[in-house]
Amino acid sequence: MAYTPLFSFIGSSGSGKTTFIEKLIAELKNRGVKLGVIKHDAHKFEIDKPGKDSYRFKQAGADIVAISSAEKMAIVKSFTLAEETLEEIVLNYFKDVDMVITEGYKQSSIPKIEVFRECVGKPFLSENKSELIGVITDTENIPRKDVRIFGLDEVSDVAEYLVKNADFSLPEIEISGIDSSLLVKSLERFLMSFRFLKKFKKIKVNIEIEG
Repeated sequence: MAYTPLFSFIGSSGSGKTTFIEKLIAELKNRGVKLGVIKHDAHKFEIDKPGKDSYRFKQAGADIVAISSAEKMAIVKSFTLAEETLEEIVLNYFKDVDMVITEGYKQSSIPKIEVFRECVGKPFLSENKSELIGVITDTENIPRKDVRIFGLDEVSDVAEYLVKNADFSLPEIEISGIDSSLLVKSLERFLMSFRFLKKFKKIKVNIEIEG
């Protein structure tokens, strides 16, 4: 059975996850895949620079600051209660891609590939993970023999494996009750991102407008 196109790469610190994902991005782009990538950071981070207008707006108390240009857009958003879940991030920000890759999210239930290097001297993380679908490694000394094993330089093979296992089919979307083409298009884009969370064949939405 094909997986929805959402995959997580996990591994201990120093295993080389980021380096491998960097190469994998280029390989998937060469295959025509429109790709989204999410890096999960367990620590506080700051991407906005002091002195910049956007930083000043954020420090002044804005909850969300967006920087937009003809080429790209960035959004800085504060969380008052808890960080957004992986599902919320995908639904809110990854509407227009074919596949999403994450680095981290070890506790999620999405299909996972572990990057494991014996020389790092840290434990294998996925011995009991049922959602593990592959291991990228430099050794045969791993406790899982029931999943696909790749070498550290087999980037093309991993890309082929993901594309082969990804279900790129799109659900049929039916929206009734509104005439605005702009609103319908926005809803369709949002609903289409549900395919990363669960396989839907058809999504029907009826909107009732008062007045």
